Amino acid sequence: MVHPVLSILVITHNQRELLERCLSSVLGQKLNVPFEVIVSDDRSDDGTAEYIADLQNQITNGKLHITNLTQLFYTRCNSNDCDPKNVSERCGWNKLNVYTHAQGDFFVNIDADDYLRSNDIYQTQLDMLASHPECAMCMQDVWPVRDGESQPSSQPWPSFGRLKNGQVLSAYDILSEYRALNQCYMIRRHPEQDCAALYGKHFDDTVITLHHLQFGPVVYVDRADYAWVQYATSITKTLRGDDNVAEYGLLPLHHIRFIPAFAGMFMQDGLKDIIHMLRVFADKGYQWDLTERTQAAFEETPGRIYRVLAKPQSTFRDRLYLRYVRIVALMYDKYKWSNWEYLYGLLISREAAKKIFK
Repeated sequence: MVHPVLSILVITHNQRELLERCLSSVLGQKLNVPFEVIVSDDRSDDGTAEYIADLQNQITNGKLHITNLTQLFYTRCNSNDCDPKNVSERCGWNKLNVYTHAQGDFFVNIDADDYLRSNDIYQTQLDMLASHPECAMCMQDVWPVRDGESQPSSQPWPSFGRLKNGQVLSAYDILSEYRALNQCYMIRRHPEQDCAALYGKHFDDTVITLHHLQFGPVVYVDRADYAWVQYATSITKTLRGDDNVAEYGLLPLHHIRFIPAFAGMFMQDGLKDIIHMLRVFADKGYQWDLTERTQAAFEETPGRIYRVLAKPQSTFRDRLYLRYVRIVALMYDKYKWSNWEYLYGLLISREAAKKIFK
């Protein structure tokens, strides 16, 4: 088989009708290089396997000709195998499965419920990366589409009208200013990195982007051809109450755990969310109402604050600890301190802080 230059990675779970729209836009891409399409299916029982098999037969028999397509590969996984504590871990397991089958020098991710609005965006991103060999990724903008609507309903984001075509962005620019949807990146692949060993079920969209951001800057292409369909049942929309407060408050710590190279930027950018979480819990007398799912996820995460929040109720000692952490976090915010070792040590552990902020 001809070696593919680009791997287009698609994940799905009981989304056959949406997958047809997605693959129609993917297979309709006009690419000047060999490319492969890999579909990873997590436990679907809606006829997805039969649909892909029919597509494969059409391609093999010449009834469907896609120029430069090397293969349409179908793989299944069972996210129950990763003992998921929340929905994002199922997504990460599926993303990891599809990634391990990729052979291309570059890759893109697309979810089955999303689609592309043009037939040349991937070639455009490839050309941009070819002209910027120093860059690890090429970013476009995204068009949000509301559930049930067929056309984008608002203007694209996050950098619409603010960046020039071909502009190169640093890690700081990406993390602090222009946070595109992760599927908007075309990524230069580093197959020598064993992502399964590094991240396992945590290899979700954000970790994929952050991992590859370590290898170089990002070049921007002035397009918004990724249609992102927003659902009321999406992972981010289903977090409620204290679960939402805690998950977002601890997000910078989660990212530091896996991508310590950007620890300082994560802490600086996430300090406001940490302070907000501590304020909410302070107003409730340092008590919380977390679902069993969130408690289970925190129980398996190393770090003192995770151990405290994994409990159904706080103890007197826990409340003293959280009050002190809040005071320290507010001092960091007020005086713009940037030596994050002490605060991170309070939140996770002194040993971990010394290794990361050495």
